[in-house]
Amino acid sequence: MRYITADCIFPISSPPVKKGVVIAEDDGTIINVLSFQDPSLIPHAKAIEAFRGFLCPGFINTHCHLELSHLKNKLTAGKGLPHFIKEIAMNRKATEEEIRKALVLAEDEMIAGGIVAVGDISNFNHSFEQKKKGRMKYHTFIEIFDLVPERAEEEFQRGLTLERELNTIHPSPFTLQTSITPHAPYTVSKKILNLINEFAIAHGSPISIHNQETESEDEMFIDGSGKLFETLSSFGDYYKNWKPTGSDSLSSTLVHLPRCNKMQLVHNTYTSSEDITWVHLYSMMIWWCTCPNANLFIENKLPDYRLFVDAGCRMTIGTDSYASNRSLSILGELKTITKHAPWIKLETLLRWATLNGAEFLGFAKEMGSLEKGKKPGLNLIKNVDIEKLILTEDSEVERIF
Repeated sequence: MRYITADCIFPISSPPVKKGVVIAEDDGTIINVLSFQDPSLIPHAKAIEAFRGFLCPGFINTHCHLELSHLKNKLTAGKGLPHFIKEIAMNRKATEEEIRKALVLAEDEMIAGGIVAVGDISNFNHSFEQKKKGRMKYHTFIEIFDLVPERAEEEFQRGLTLERELNTIHPSPFTLQTSITPHAPYTVSKKILNLINEFAIAHGSPISIHNQETESEDEMFIDGSGKLFETLSSFGDYYKNWKPTGSDSLSSTLVHLPRCNKMQLVHNTYTSSEDITWVHLYSMMIWWCTCPNANLFIENKLPDYRLFVDAGCRMTIGTDSYASNRSLSILGELKTITKHAPWIKLETLLRWATLNGAEFLGFAKEMGSLEKGKKPGLNLIKNVDIEKLILTEDSEVERIF
């Protein structure tokens, strides 16, 4: 049994507790969160472990590309998404050994940084053996893309093959959660979207899709113009038959995806208040993932967080990949948001980084909050402003369990 106290505890599912005590089994299962003054703690006073800082559940990273970890420090920052896509295409060359070594180091970093679960994008099988080791919880989004309708069935079958492989290699006592999901509005045909829609409805699986990451994404859909369309067209004949919809990318795409399945929209850098209103009228099952450090790396721009907070959006936090980030740290993402939107309370940010993500990925029964019976991990956030309950530039995380 462990008794752990700090300056403030953020259970997430209930208000913060100043000078509280987390009581947990040795394996990390939460028994209770009590005030330091609770008389039941008197017999255990000598066993209480005291720390300076804030305690919270383990972090949930809802958007990561683990298999791109070998691209660390290989791409240019601040050039915009079209240029980023070009550089990805030029640099995505590595041996199987290089890819696997890099993703193991990336997983090590996430674990050390207090991340306990990940929504990971997979285009290939590079990360499957590592995921099977069970060091972290994963929901793997098997990402497919192809604009040629005649190849839709073939590409969808490729996704199904990967999904089967993930759950059959080196069989373990558990089955890894998976989904078939589209990459982005501009890389999938309507036929692929319809196949994903049917599959998601039949299996009740969540969907995660990149959304409005660059301004020219909407231009491409509205009238077939813009830098993104020019860049994609330069790769060959894939976009020769592209037909604009006359509407923005978000509304053009969501109408082909299920209303009643959980869906995560990722990045949302150029999402407007009108977009948010439309989405919430379309579906009540939407989560919005922000990856601020990746947004700054790619577009040098952040979403307007005021729009999302005012609309009551369910926000989650992602790190994206080492192609677009210098670290895979959820705390690092929270510090960036704090720097640019200091009006957002830490209690709110920590909910984005824990319980909201656990709810989207389907892990909320065991993770995301410090509640009795859960085994959510426990993070100590150090070097904080204790009086104001905010993060500082020097804040860092230590994983307690």
